[in-house]
Amino acid sequence: MKRKTILILGGYGNTGKPLARLLLQESDAQLVLAGRNLEKAKALTGELNLAFEGNRVSAACVDASDLVGLRQALSGIDFVVVASSTTQYIRQIAAAALEAKVGYLDIQYSTPKIALLKSMAEPIERAGCCFITDGGFHPGLPAFMVRYVAQYFDHLEIARVGSVIKEDWKSLEIEDSTVNELMELMNDYEMLIFKGGHWKKVSMFSMSDFISMDFDDVFKKQFCAPMMLEEMRVLPVIYPSLKETGFYVGGFNWFVDWVIMPFAMIAMKLWSHRPNAAIRPMGRWMHWGLKAFSKPPYGTLLKVEAEGEKAGQSKKTQVIISHPDGYLFTAIPVAACLLQYLDGSIDKPGLWMQAHIVEPTRFMRDMQRMGIMLQTVEGGKDEMEPQ
Repeated sequence: MKRKTILILGGYGNTGKPLARLLLQESDAQLVLAGRNLEKAKALTGELNLAFEGNRVSAACVDASDLVGLRQALSGIDFVVVASSTTQYIRQIAAAALEAKVGYLDIQYSTPKIALLKSMAEPIERAGCCFITDGGFHPGLPAFMVRYVAQYFDHLEIARVGSVIKEDWKSLEIEDSTVNELMELMNDYEMLIFKGGHWKKVSMFSMSDFISMDFDDVFKKQFCAPMMLEEMRVLPVIYPSLKETGFYVGGFNWFVDWVIMPFAMIAMKLWSHRPNAAIRPMGRWMHWGLKAFSKPPYGTLLKVEAEGEKAGQSKKTQVIISHPDGYLFTAIPVAACLLQYLDGSIDKPGLWMQAHIVEPTRFMRDMQRMGIMLQTVEGGKDEMEPQ
């Protein structure tokens, strides 16, 4: 079988760099690390070629806003991973990938992005391309967690997924575009939960549908707000017995959660006719708040609390996955997904979501091998799954 070549846009960034290392470690794929800064790409390329045998990494200067440059960069490529903060350029990247008839995966959260890719679904399938969207941690893992825990039940009735993201922001190199994308996400997302047979809209000023989730001995109970992810929408169709589901996010720190975010959301609504007028200054304030007020413990954690029936008996199960590094927690699921693509098991034409296309048991096993910790609490017994 011909060795595949993967182009990583943002290949030297916070997510692209660990992803490149994982792919070199876990596969025989050849990589092209791409971005606007060729010197950074070359520096990491040299470092990786010294660390891994086979001289499998090269560098390229690619600006996602330049369609001609994208077309040239995709020549001879089998798959492109969008690991950079370039949501506004997804149209060009997706069009270039479709034209070149190569595979595609992105890690950005964006409602307009989903709408754009859905509008391209038929041409993608006709071209025989495998496009995977909403990869990474979240989006990417919450609906997968429901699929994974469903194997413990004959009838799954409740599946609430919660997350904790506690980063040492002072130690990270964060570009303005990344923070601005976070602000756009806040302005973009819907607060929806599935309850009583339908998706219900939640007001940020009504606390009745917010939850308090007990994560572990380190992060303890966290107040979590509903956040709709497109990957969650189809779960009640897949599991007709499901009475309640939703994804909930924990906070960053007290100042960002209760001062910056409410003010920023109001500001962005007021300036909706000129979004950049609010997004950029609010982004700078958010960046400052993350650095100034975030404190240990640090780590990233995802938990599903599930209830239902097994063999005629009521049953409760909790599954927790975690990693101390949030960027690795994003890169590891992408690498695990690509391993299934590279061996052909999910290389099929069409537009897919990472959470839906992966085979759950293997996906979890591969993530564990790459460093994700898995913990299952069932029937009152707490078991740390072996890696």
